[in-house]
Amino acid sequence: MRAASLPADLPESFSVGAALQLGVSRRRLRAADLSSPFSGVRTRSAPPDDAFEASVRRRSAEYAARMRECEFLCLVAAVVAWGAPLPSSVFRIRDGSNRLVERPLDVGVLLPSRASRARGVRGTSIAAGMGGVRTEPVSGLRATSPATTWAMMGTLLQRDDLVAHGDAFVREPMRSGDPPALATTAELTAALEAGRRRGAVTLREALSLVRTRSRSRKETETRLVLMAAGLPEPSLNWPVVVEGRVVALIDLAYPERKVGFEYEGEQHLTDPRQWARDIRRNEMLADLGWRIIRVTASDLAEHRVQFVERARAAVTARSRAR
Repeated sequence: MRAASLPADLPESFSVGAALQLGVSRRRLRAADLSSPFSGVRTRSAPPDDAFEASVRRRSAEYAARMRECEFLCLVAAVVAWGAPLPSSVFRIRDGSNRLVERPLDVGVLLPSRASRARGVRGTSIAAGMGGVRTEPVSGLRATSPATTWAMMGTLLQRDDLVAHGDAFVREPMRSGDPPALATTAELTAALEAGRRRGAVTLREALSLVRTRSRSRKETETRLVLMAAGLPEPSLNWPVVVEGRVVALIDLAYPERKVGFEYEGEQHLTDPRQWARDIRRNEMLADLGWRIIRVTASDLAEHRVQFVERARAAVTARSRAR
């Protein structure tokens, strides 16, 4: 028998209580066409085979149907809500049998409220003064503020990932249409110094390397690789000005030597129009005297030594030429 239709007022994910108020029977709420991602929550479709950020976003929206007023997303769920980068390793944990499983949804409360113990949730209690809470405007979900989120992630992330995370939060607008920064370095500092933080030593080291002009995780990674190799810190998204007009922003640059680095993501290789624009842009920069080194994911991973050698040779050659 086909299950009865549900009221149009019910969203994709809804609480059992809301459905009962609209006259939906408990028997209907147990029908096979509904799934139960959390106790007291139903969703109209079966959980998709998604992973990482997509899974966290889906489960966050589902849990919102039962979220108490005192609750908010925190840790990994908050990072995903604010759109900052994360390594894939944080999305899985070891269960009691030492198997890798999906990380439960991180949901926080401010003390003295009691943290959730719901199935599929990892509750976290935060002391007063240690956590700010804001509403993420796109999803409408409550989450720890970007600065608080960054400071709390000192328990889960290594230094370079914390730098990339912080860079994403303090990123200043560089092109028309860019959104404002989600936080300032002063706010990150205040969140770190609000009280005793786990991972405080690593957080402080990362904070000293957070910059406002990195547009992507890979740009941050490239900068840290160059600095770890003993090269000077490059300028980020350096504006190339011709006759008073900015004609290009170079991802990473040593402007006094006219050596630049451009990270090539997959879209640069798969989009013919983007590829053509890249060629024209690099030819223009070459005409202006720039040496542009194109950086790929493999350069930063399995070919890092060779990449550093190329970078050092280019910078050294330009230094001698001057």
